[in-house]
Amino acid sequence: MGSASTNSYNHAYRRRGRAEVAAEVRERWQAGDRDGAAGLVTDEMVLGTTLIGTESMVRARLRVWRDAGVDTVRLCPAGETLDDRLATLGRAIELVRETDTPE
Repeated sequence: MGSASTNSYNHAYRRRGRAEVAAEVRERWQAGDRDGAAGLVTDEMVLGTTLIGTESMVRARLRVWRDAGVDTVRLCPAGETLDDRLATLGRAIELVRETDTPE
């Protein structure tokens, strides 16, 4: 969850109307209560800020972000091997390109 002074996740969740839970997560995380902090993060919070799920879920999230004015996405592809991560990255780039223009 970052440091007390620089915490992009905390700021993002605050902007999304989750200031109280973001503050509590940060407090617990910095106190060393990692499990307690993680337990406060809901599926909805994760899905609102992360490109995970099925390809249709990722496409939908990309469209929401695009329509909200997001023009930069940082990708951290999952995979156990370098080849797996590169394949995931390649597919993610394709999905971004597919959703680059409004329908």
